[in-house]
Amino acid sequence: MRPAKNPTILLALVIVIWGLNYVAGRCLSSPVLFGYVHITGVLFGFLRYLAGALFMAALLLAQRRRPSAVLAHLRPYRKPLALSVLASSVFVLAAHQSQAYISSGTTSIIINLCPILVLVYGVWSGREELSPRKAAGFALGALGGLLFLARSLQAGPSAGSELGLLLALAAMLAWAAYTVTVHSLAGADRVAVLAVQHAVSTLLIAPFVGICLLRAPLTFVPDAWSLLGVLFAGAVSSGLAYIFYFQAIAAIGPSRAAAFLFLVPLVSLLGDLMLGELPHAMALLGGLLALAGIALIKSEDGPKIIGIEAMTALAQARPRRQPEPRIEDTP
Repeated sequence: MRPAKNPTILLALVIVIWGLNYVAGRCLSSPVLFGYVHITGVLFGFLRYLAGALFMAALLLAQRRRPSAVLAHLRPYRKPLALSVLASSVFVLAAHQSQAYISSGTTSIIINLCPILVLVYGVWSGREELSPRKAAGFALGALGGLLFLARSLQAGPSAGSELGLLLALAAMLAWAAYTVTVHSLAGADRVAVLAVQHAVSTLLIAPFVGICLLRAPLTFVPDAWSLLGVLFAGAVSSGLAYIFYFQAIAAIGPSRAAAFLFLVPLVSLLGDLMLGELPHAMALLGGLLALAGIALIKSEDGPKIIGIEAMTALAQARPRRQPEPRIEDTP
């Protein structure tokens, strides 16, 4: 699977899907829309990755990929794969549970401040070049996010809001770690990676679901809204959108791909508006600043892919006349 030729289009789809996923999680894990909770956040995260694992397994079956071949293909990527599984597990647990306490816009803006950490790591590791324009773009994006967050908190604390903010912060740290680790999986088959990630993450989340059950009953309303929400979060948000995101990272690098995620809160902001959690002019100003930051990053001449992304992109760009018999080269 080669890097995307149109990563901007793929990232636009990812932005819409992940923005709507925050809104769906808010609607189902809190009483803000229906007047009652459809799915407890922890259980929602478990069902999301379970649905995602089944979706990816179906894709592997459609490709006639044997489990033994998939595991052999991923064997060279054991360490980054294990780190990505841990990060994604923490992310989905913290993100879904935070939406029971704070709005989708607040959750998404906190989580999508992660590019600041990604850029710091990229510069420190030598994988990213810190040009003045890129630094200014990230600074504007971060400022926009902080303005949005400040307005979200201005109304004062509500029941559980402190816990919700801490969970959103944990999700942000986990998503930053995930973004950093997945670029080391650029040479691996993305469907295989996601299938293993979701399957193992589901197993890791299961004990937390059990612990929560011992403390208090978990809510699950078996209606069409719950079913559609789980399918959207699993098959679309944790399936197709992740594949698109992987392709964008392979094309333009993790830091620039993560920078586009500043736009996700704008989609969640529309959801807040529809749910009656009205935004303030400061929130709109924050969104405009985030857009300006992304425009600065995009204005640089061409994506600068260095390190493993460059090697992977070059290797995948070369046509293979006779495929090697090794499992590692299986597309």
